[in-house]
This record gives sequence, structure tokens and C-alpha cells, in this order.
Amino acid sequence: MLHSDIEDPSQRKHVRTLPVLSDKYYYYKVGTTLDQLEGNSETNFFFLKKSLKPGSKTKKLDFVKKVHLTNGWPTLLPCREAQGFPFSSSKLADVLKRFSLDPNSAIASTVKQTLEDCEMEANKGETKYWATSLESMVDFAVSQLKINYLQLLTYSFVNKEEREPKSRVYTVQPGVVELPSSQAVVCHIQSYPYAVFHCHKTVKTKSYIVTLVAEEDGSRMSAGAVCHTDTSSWNANHTSMLAPGIKPGTPVCHFLSMWRS
Repeated sequence: MLHSDIEDPSQRKHVRTLPVLSDKYYYYKVGTTLDQLEGNSETNFFFLKKSLKPGSKTKKLDFVKKVHLTNGWPTLLPCREAQGFPFSSSKLADVLKRFSLDPNSAIASTVKQTLEDCEMEANKGETKYWATSLESMVDFAVSQLKINYLQLLTYSFVNKEEREPKSRVYTVQPGVVELPSSQAVVCHIQSYPYAVFHCHKTVKTKSYIVTLVAEEDGSRMSAGAVCHTDTSSWNANHTSMLAPGIKPGTPVCHFLSMWRS
């Protein structure tokens, strides 16, 4: 059991220093603008498939967000503990009370947005699920992919000492590995007093393991990348379309990072 030495997860101190993550599901639905994206380094993670060719240069990528190293991640609760907490916008007052959050605070507003995102209708052709524990995340992935063996795709530093949170331009190295499956379950961490993930099953995707070397200092890392081959029903004003300057129907890829799992 995780954190078995703490009786009540609501008393874990870091819930009061909640890192504010972008509300991806909300902005997918309503869209955004180029002006709103100005200065947002997350847009650099989107690219076209041709950029997976060895020798290609990335934009400046920050795989490790400094805010998470400073404030820490929300606690990942065991299923039994997570089920003991209300998780509904109709129970917002109870949620805020349980975690001693000021209803007029910015954190309370972020929690409210996360709960409302969870209750939004799924995108066309999408199966979505909001996992409040590691067990529920794994159960959802197994049920959707109909397999008992899961391959985790994320990122890892080859140079373990090179974990400094800074942006780097990387060069794609030879030996890009394409994984065989065209389906995946992708989970995005959300802003909440404990770890909550927006998980959704993606189809018509291709997944890759890419070795990257930083131009600045030679730091090496192995990064996961996902290419969505059918974006015909996507929001034309979503970051994934605006950042690379494309329209729905054009395949788009992105690297996986600490906040884009």
C-alpha cells in the first residue's frame, strides 16, 4: 500500500502547494488562439512525423518541469483510499473542506475546473476515463487494450546526472524504434490535491522510442513519441493544430514528457 504511514491523505502537506497544470481537456473542447499560446513552451513538443528522421533538430524541450521538482507531485493514492474521497463537481464544497482549501483561492478554482473537465462529454470515437488511483489506471488500460501485458511508454534520461530542469534543443539519433500496436491508452496528470489522470484510448496512432542528444551539453535521453495518424475530427483551434500550423486531417506527433504522459 502506498503511503501506509499516513492515515489520512487529506493531511499530506503538499496538497496546499498544488502545481497548476494546463487543463488540456477543456482547451481541446473550446480551443485556444495563437496569442494565448505565445511563450508556452509546451507547444514545442508537437511536430510532424518527418521530424523523426535521424539528424532532425527539435525545438527547445523541457522534459522536467521545475515546478514539479519544487512542489512535488500530487500523491498517488491506493484505490481503497481514493474511493473514500468524493470526486464530483456536485461535491465540490465537500472536496475543498476535506483538503482545507479556501473556496475563493486559485487552487479551489483549478480543482473545480478539473472536476468539470472530468464530466465533459467524450470526444467523437474516444473512450475516456479519469483514474484516481494506480489500480484504476491499470484496470482501464487492460480493459481497453484487452491484454494483460502493458508496455509503458514515457521518457528517461540516459545520463542519470543530467536531470537539471532546463530547456534543451535535441538531435534525433539513428535507431528510432516503432512499436507494433496501433492502439494506446494515454494518461495525462491533472491538477488536483492527489494524483488524478485523464486517460483515453487512442486509435490510429503510431508509437516510437526515440534517442535524443542535447546540442548544448550532450545529455542523452530516451523519449517516447506518439503520432496521431487520423486527426480529421480534431478541434482546428487546439494547440496540436495551431503549434505546427496544420489543419485537422494532417497527422501530428508529440513527445511524451513529465506532464504529457
